[in-house]
Amino acid sequence: KELVYQTLEVIAENSLLRLDKFKAQELNNMAWGFARLGHRSERSEKLFGGVAQQLIQRTWHFKPQDVGATLWSFATAEFFDYDAFRAGAARLNFRHIRSFKPQEMSNTVWALATAGFAPQHIRAFDTTLVPGSQRPTKEMIGKDPITECFAAVASEVMRRPHEFKDQELKDVLWSFSKIGVRHPALFQKMAKHIVGRNGRGFSSFSSQGLGNTLWSFAKQAQLSLEVIETLGDSVKLVSTGRLAVYETSNLDNGEDVIKRLFVRAAEAGIDMGLDRFTNQDLSNTVWAYSTLGLLHTKFFKKAEKEVVSRLKQKRNKFRGQEIAN
Repeated sequence: KELVYQTLEVIAENSLLRLDKFKAQELNNMAWGFARLGHRSERSEKLFGGVAQQLIQRTWHFKPQDVGATLWSFATAEFFDYDAFRAGAARLNFRHIRSFKPQEMSNTVWALATAGFAPQHIRAFDTTLVPGSQRPTKEMIGKDPITECFAAVASEVMRRPHEFKDQELKDVLWSFSKIGVRHPALFQKMAKHIVGRNGRGFSSFSSQGLGNTLWSFAKQAQLSLEVIETLGDSVKLVSTGRLAVYETSNLDNGEDVIKRLFVRAAEAGIDMGLDRFTNQDLSNTVWAYSTLGLLHTKFFKKAEKEVVSRLKQKRNKFRGQEIAN
């Protein structure tokens, strides 16, 4: 382990002097390697800073794969340079988005959400609650690279959902909800893609994929409370509080669709076995049902049994937030 650490320190020190000679893919590979190995030091921080400057200065030299992977590496290493993320996001625009593969798109929005860099027009896509007169035009969206990036990725996911793997799909949905961006059209389209006629279903989802997907749908509805508080009487909704969350979810997705989504997810979770869920997966899943006021008795009884069993095991400790959820 010490030898690996020393080797990476030497690589970082020597690379810093000539990063402008590296090709974009080589910069991407190096950042990815340091992030995957979890190497954190003063030299690695300077190295990430140098790669960030190269991304800013040579943005259009970075191919789609390089952009997504580089931003993923920055976010994973907790290196949050706003200008670098903004430069990378600028590559995923309406004009060029079709040249990006699903993993490249999901990596990019996941990185932006993890870093906490939200779109300037955070309510640009909320067609359920926000009046059209208060949403930005496409021209306005195009002036903010991060807003356009989220808009372009959403348009591609809706256009070709079958090309996205389960993990890529849940990462996109998680990213929108994590950063606080409501997008009813995207979520309704994905709900129907999963549980609609000839839908992909949940059978191939991992426990994390299941939990994060349900969390994302519930969070979309919960975000309605912030919209109501900010816009007041101009919001297109008659309810407030918990009822507003439930009503928003139904308006966003359709009552039948959202109920079917959560029923199918519960069935998939039971078939998978809740013993395969991590504490966080269980926490995210039951929180989602509770937030939307949806009860699947069989799933909750099994979840209760699983949680009680784990609480009795001193080796399997829940975090405070997981217990609260």
